[in-house]
Amino acid sequence: MQIPPVHSDQVEQWTQAFQAVRPQFEAAESAIHSAVVARLGDDGLNYHDIQHRVKGHGSLNTKLSRLLPDGAPKYPGGMQDIDDIIGLRVILFLESDISSAIGALAGAFDQLGHVDKASEQRSRGEFGYSGQHLVLAVPARRPPPGCDAFAGQRFEVQLRTILQHAWAEFEHDIRYKNGGEVPPEVNRAFTLASGLIELADREFDTINEVVTAQKALDERESVQAATEPSLELTAAAVRGILEHELPQNPRSRAEQYEWLVDVLRANGVDTVPLAYALFKTADWAFAARRIEYRFPPGHVRAADDVLLHRFGTQYVDRTHFMDDDGTRRAKLEYRLRRLGP
Repeated sequence: MQIPPVHSDQVEQWTQAFQAVRPQFEAAESAIHSAVVARLGDDGLNYHDIQHRVKGHGSLNTKLSRLLPDGAPKYPGGMQDIDDIIGLRVILFLESDISSAIGALAGAFDQLGHVDKASEQRSRGEFGYSGQHLVLAVPARRPPPGCDAFAGQRFEVQLRTILQHAWAEFEHDIRYKNGGEVPPEVNRAFTLASGLIELADREFDTINEVVTAQKALDERESVQAATEPSLELTAAAVRGILEHELPQNPRSRAEQYEWLVDVLRANGVDTVPLAYALFKTADWAFAARRIEYRFPPGHVRAADDVLLHRFGTQYVDRTHFMDDDGTRRAKLEYRLRRLGP
């Protein structure tokens, strides 16, 4: 359908206006991406990649130019009607982690919309693209760190497994290069591949459940061994202790437990019995009340807060440099003020 000249002129005005404010969107996108990385990290979600972008001029022009079947503009409000000017894509290894990631992000941001492509496919008895799409906004009250200046900013997050991502990228590439028209045997092959990917994702979840159950047994043995005074502190032992003390909290990423071992050693806690005694007597509920988490924190984040409360300013001095972006001191000082005396 040909775009009416009047609408075409309006679209050009919108895209020119977008170019003028693009730096603001890029600043918001950078802050939101950092907040998403931090939020998923706090929950210990093991993801493959987090892609992020601000929509390009050409892509925005194409989207704003779309018409409804009756010829009316699909987005009459221009940029105000577009949710994915800022877009992120979270690629995870396990399908079961997608729901955890959705819960984590919905706890940190305001959720405006959720489209479950997988459920839509199943309801129609079909195979195909199986991602999950969230429309979120930076909350005005208690926005994630670094997002204070962007309250109300909307953005879209796509979540999919690494297998679903490979299927979607290849399928998009084939259809794009062929103008959307492909031979029937190609459609059939994509449908078959989609079904196999659904089965593979299900089996990966089964494998993870078996391995996790075995790890839980090993971790319980680590906790039981805490009576040995000379037992050296390891990431596995710390994880076992926190599994025991915080059974309802999300696990953290494997490397975060290694980081916590270094943090504990910096504060003179270098054996399993010392760590066990410290966390056994920690007032987890007090820290949770003072910090006022918007979501259940992962093991390592929760432990970081009780250690901050236990050691105070000395903890800040001993561990402020143990991060990747140089912002840890400011974050610790802010959280210490919330924890109070």
